[in-house]
Amino acid sequence: MLVFRPDVEVTDKTASDKVKKLVGEDMNVDSVTVIGKKTLAYQIAKQKEGIYVSVMISGTLRVPVMEKRIQLDGSVLRFLALVK
Repeated sequence: MLVFRPDVEVTDKTASDKVKKLVGEDMNVDSVTVIGKKTLAYQIAKQKEGIYVSVMISGTLRVPVMEKRIQLDGSVLRFLALVK
């Protein structure tokens, strides 16, 4: 699950491209679902809203590498990685 800044244009195509860039070549992006713009429970980086995107990823999961890429990208406010 990713929460993008509200000023970033996120469609299914652009979200898929952004996620592929963030996760790297080691992982495959199975599905990307744009949930939409929602009000946050509290402000994050002075933002009151965020665009929620649900992502299913398969392959060799390297969470620390993915975390570093997400932190360097300024368009993601928050993320949550769950491993099955």
